[in-house]
Amino acid sequence: MKTKNIMLYAIIAVLLVFTIIYFTAVNHISYAFTDDSKALYDNKVQLITDCAEIYAKKNVSLFDDKDTIYVTVSELVEKGALEADDEHGNVKDPTSEVKLFNDAKVRITKEKDNFTAKLLLD
Repeated sequence: MKTKNIMLYAIIAVLLVFTIIYFTAVNHISYAFTDDSKALYDNKVQLITDCAEIYAKKNVSLFDDKDTIYVTVSELVEKGALEADDEHGNVKDPTSEVKLFNDAKVRITKEKDNFTAKLLLD
């Protein structure tokens, strides 16, 4: 009788250990398949602002009589400062299949020799 109880406890302990390992593994693996669109969006916005700052550094003459200029994302693509996502010159929002950044304005501010860009979204 006692050997049956020991076997039952051993089986329950093994099942408990395997269950814990299983749920830990499933939880860890599930993060590999999550949609991280927020990070993609933030990276795209950062790319646009970085390209706008580089564009401003190469075209300092745009700031001759002012400290702030505005350009659209499509102008950055046309000037070659930013690479488009498709052959039509569109810069796509990674969180949406249809939303584009082309009409969004970028404010570029010059302070001494430093340029700061900010993407202005609706």
